[in-house]
Amino acid sequence: MKKIECYIVQDLLPLYIDHACSKQTTEDIEGHLQSCESCKKLYEEMSSDICSALQTPEFDSRKIFCHAKKSVLAIILALAAVISCFVINAGGAWMGGRADISNLIVTILYVIFWSVFSVRSRGYVPLIKVSFAISCITFVSAAAGLIARALHIGGFITGILSVFSSIPFYGLRFFMDWTGLYVIATALSLAWLIYTWHSKRKLEHTTDLKGD
Repeated sequence: MKKIECYIVQDLLPLYIDHACSKQTTEDIEGHLQSCESCKKLYEEMSSDICSALQTPEFDSRKIFCHAKKSVLAIILALAAVISCFVINAGGAWMGGRADISNLIVTILYVIFWSVFSVRSRGYVPLIKVSFAISCITFVSAAAGLIARALHIGGFITGILSVFSSIPFYGLRFFMDWTGLYVIATALSLAWLIYTWHSKRKLEHTTDLKGD
């Protein structure tokens, strides 16, 4: 077996570790490593570093599944809350009269649900997007209704736009008029929109940092 100098072996070690050397060169390097402790030690260190770099990050599949399950359930609950509120309050809002105590309770529960949902969804991308979308729709609807009341504008389009706030907040008609309802709905939905927008930006920034 031909003797190889240490500096040559050390230069060839990356190729040897990657199995990119010829058969003859591989045999010469292996023979050298058996007789040279310093090169053998360097080979072991380099092999260890490469293995650590190539090691696949560990993840808990059960934890990922649990998060996905929670997201799906939360979205279902959010849709259920919206649908339930619309079903219960739609009739009274369409008639335009005073709300009763059941409508007021539904509106209060609706506001509480979305407040809790917005806070709890801060760490989940799908949920914060749902919360942000609903807050945008509610704010646009409430602002449209308020502007229409202030300018005495009616019409089909205005009615359609304002329906996404007039029905959920219809319970406020238990103790105030439509103008007051739209003022409260606009203020609450604006606060909700700002909060969800800030949470969304913060979550996206955190995700980008993790990606880098």
